[in-house]
Amino acid sequence: MSIRCRRRGFTLIELLVVIAIIAILIGLLLPAVQKVREAAARIKCLNNLKQIGLGLHNYHAAYGHFPPGFAANTAPATALRESDYTPGWSLFYHVLPYIEQDNLHRSIDPSLPILHPANKAGRETVVPLYVCPSDDAPRLINLTDSGATTWTPPNTFTYPPPDSPLAVLGQASVSSYAGCLGTLGYEEQPYTGVFHRNSRVRVEDITDGSSSTVGVGERTSRFSANSWVGPAWQQETVYAPSAPRYDPARPSFRCRATPTAVLVHVRITSLQPNHPENSPGSFFSSHSGGAQFLNMDGSGRFISSSVSVANYRALCSRNGGEVLAGDY
Repeated sequence: MSIRCRRRGFTLIELLVVIAIIAILIGLLLPAVQKVREAAARIKCLNNLKQIGLGLHNYHAAYGHFPPGFAANTAPATALRESDYTPGWSLFYHVLPYIEQDNLHRSIDPSLPILHPANKAGRETVVPLYVCPSDDAPRLINLTDSGATTWTPPNTFTYPPPDSPLAVLGQASVSSYAGCLGTLGYEEQPYTGVFHRNSRVRVEDITDGSSSTVGVGERTSRFSANSWVGPAWQQETVYAPSAPRYDPARPSFRCRATPTAVLVHVRITSLQPNHPENSPGSFFSSHSGGAQFLNMDGSGRFISSSVSVANYRALCSRNGGEVLAGDY
């Protein structure tokens, strides 16, 4: 007699059940993995800001003041002039030797404008510390001109029409961060933030307390693409294609003035971090629920998108004497 051994395989129904179970498990696992990755990205982003803060304080120790928001040859008069923004190198350029980027700093001639051919290699160099891990847009961006911008003191700007095409002035490496101009307009004096045109703010000038004053905040290039190098003459800040209010038929819609290439102000009409109605010159992060900021004592804070505008503005002012409530 022969003994037959029967080998039984999966039926089609059993196979489909197994596939369905695996799909459910993957569906449950992926959000958890994404949350872990985002948490790690937030930690790295906050560490970037703290390292920038350390660089700023080392600069202060060397020079007796923090670096300028950006360097210009002359103060503004009654009209915008090229010298108002030239050479233009920003606070992020000035702290390069203090964040282990001395070779890059030496490769740039700060007496020449940002867009000078001699500075092409320098301005196109990616500085990892200036890029949030969640900001996954292109690392090399276009610096663009939306058209003629006029300025009437103390703070009235007339911008190009929304449908004005963008002229590419040159390219530069991206930054996920911007300095804080304060709570007044781009050219209004006396400015209330830590960084401004040719500013030389000292620790003792931060009378609201360095732990309660924002110096640098997030502005992801997925919202508006800007560089660490500083403002270039004729440059405007515009929405990125991934921004909530981007309109390809109106590429210059709500474009902001040249200083916003590296500086952000929070006026009384401003909205909270990550608000979809914000202008391209606002603080805006790649993280949900708010944005990361550097305090001028070197610590970091996450400011919620639900913060009151009064508190938000108070944190962005160095000398306003405001009393902070507990909703940030």
